[in-house]
Amino acid sequence: MAFLRIVNRRADWDTYDAINAWVDIDHQHPHGLIMHSACEVDGTVQVTQVWDSEEYARRYDEEVLKPALKLAGAPMDAEIHTFDLVHLVTP
Repeated sequence: MAFLRIVNRRADWDTYDAINAWVDIDHQHPHGLIMHSACEVDGTVQVTQVWDSEEYARRYDEEVLKPALKLAGAPMDAEIHTFDLVHLVTP
């Protein structure tokens, strides 16, 4: 079952760009990632991702994202909302 998560670390665009410099999500697509997007909500960057499963998202966090957060000096804490998707269409 596909898995959706919405993440807000209370980071700005400079911090998002610093994290992305390490993870390079635009070119290094993690296994199991279906979709990644970022937008600004109330002055902070919010990331939305759809994964093939929660396990893929967890593995990405441990192996890629957490080390990148440390290297970028980004907040480790985040407000995270997760949902099991019952219906997902990807053209």
